[in-house]
Amino acid sequence: MAKDGVFVRVGHGQFDLPASVNSFIEYRLDDTKEEGMLDKTTEEAKWTRARRQKTELELQIMRGDLHRSEDVKRVMNDMLGSFRARTLSIPSKIAPQLVGLTEIPPIKDILKQGVYEALEELSDYDPMVFYDISKDKMLLEDEDEVTSIHAELDGEPVQRGRKAKE
Repeated sequence: MAKDGVFVRVGHGQFDLPASVNSFIEYRLDDTKEEGMLDKTTEEAKWTRARRQKTELELQIMRGDLHRSEDVKRVMNDMLGSFRARTLSIPSKIAPQLVGLTEIPPIKDILKQGVYEALEELSDYDPMVFYDISKDKMLLEDEDEVTSIHAELDGEPVQRGRKAKE
């Protein structure tokens, strides 16, 4: 920094401390300004990209492809709670069926059937459950609306309002 003139030298290995501190502060402020300054085109490109990403996310919500983490957590907790209850009920449900059996293969078959029934609880996945509890329900009313969203995402101009519907 001494070679760059940031520190003010008064002799060999000696510097003017107050002048060097002021010079260093000005040097850092200039660097910060240059790093923070963006041209208008770059800012507009960033803004356009952010709007596009927002629109894409909204479209995914409308299609039911994107869900809030709180919705996923609620549905998964309900689903796993039901699975837990079904699993814990296996002994009381199966025990009466096993009374009097002495052979291992039939006992294994009955136990396996009980486990499969419990696992069935997890296989009943329905994506509409996420959509039904979502706070972000958005319905596309007609195909024209879907087409206009796709056109907007592709960068084509979209005409809205009364003239667009005529």
